[in-house]
Amino acid sequence: MARAPASDPLRRLAALFATRTGRALRVALVGSASLLVAAAAVRQARTVVNRMPLYRLGPEAVTFVDLPASADERMRADLAASTRERWPVEGARRPSLFDPALDRRVREILVANPMVRDVLDVDVRFPGDVRVRTTLRAPLARFVARWPDRRGGTTTVTLPVDGDAVVLHPDTYAGFLTEHRAVIVRGVEASCPGIGLRWADSKDQVAEGLAAARVANRLNEEFLGLGAPKIEEVDVSGFPSTPRTRMKGEVVFVLSDGRTVQWGRTERDLSGVTREDGYETKRDRLTDLLSTRSVRDRRPLDVRFPPSLRDVALRSGE
Repeated sequence: MARAPASDPLRRLAALFATRTGRALRVALVGSASLLVAAAAVRQARTVVNRMPLYRLGPEAVTFVDLPASADERMRADLAASTRERWPVEGARRPSLFDPALDRRVREILVANPMVRDVLDVDVRFPGDVRVRTTLRAPLARFVARWPDRRGGTTTVTLPVDGDAVVLHPDTYAGFLTEHRAVIVRGVEASCPGIGLRWADSKDQVAEGLAAARVANRLNEEFLGLGAPKIEEVDVSGFPSTPRTRMKGEVVFVLSDGRTVQWGRTERDLSGVTREDGYETKRDRLTDLLSTRSVRDRRPLDVRFPPSLRDVALRSGE
């Protein structure tokens, strides 16, 4: 018996499209094809626009808004200059106004600026205005630092350092430091790594110096109006010390009247330290010593231990 001929697929498809369901499918297929064509056209147009130099943003498009009042004219000018130095040169590397990752691109460029601690907000406005809100770095202390010289040796300079241990340019912050006197930190053995770089050393003297500067600022603020001398310098040359040499002083404060305060360690790291009290107790002892000890008495003001333990500690450190 002969087999029936196979149905023509085209005729079957035509028959399907003649039905109500088929007509709906046909409309859906046409719509989907149109969307694909439109998407491809938009993607191609965006690629062309992204490549156009007209829509490439330069550093002149960036405006820093809501800067703090402490940011004087020199800081603002150096912020703009430093941004220009780090902005990509002409060409495809420059961010495009129509780049979907424009916010991220701008943030990546700006956080490389050593004056910028954080980028809070990026507001892009057509046709070429980028308004940026940032947190600027500010000096926490002035470090007396070893700096390599041209002869292969080292010289001594005083450089501002922020709370994240980033070394700042002294000329940029000269006006700031005139208005906001920062504590001087001495005794760091490691050489300074350079302007705009984070300063870390194997002994953690920089980290302890910054912690001690915060303590000094807190004490100066709490003693404000009491007629007490201000803490002007911090010496961390004795940090870190062994239990036997700790009595020489790990963190020493220098007061404005020339006297010294044996503070011990800050609370940043008290590992291996026993019987040494915390900030509040040390502050109260210092208050008592400043009110009872004569300025002519040049003995160090030791606030690390209770009087009953101080003599024991002194004897054990001899």
